[in-house]
Amino acid sequence: MKVLSAVITLLLVSGCQTNTSAELNACAQQNFQCEAQCERAAPKGSLSAQVCSGECTDEFNRCKSQIEQLTKRNNVL
Repeated sequence: MKVLSAVITLLLVSGCQTNTSAELNACAQQNFQCEAQCERAAPKGSLSAQVCSGECTDEFNRCKSQIEQLTKRNNVL
């Protein structure tokens, strides 16, 4: 469910910022794959699954932040 909500949110954001949609889609795809790996590696609802999912979320946020920083730099230029 977290993966689905993250993908939907990303699609909404990327619709507003078409110039970065490919990069945001790449972040979303990485997040989806990370979450899927967590589901395969750890029992659902376990502490290890929660930690894994949290790490996926952190990585997604870093990816998204990097894109936002690049977009700001490009808008300044």
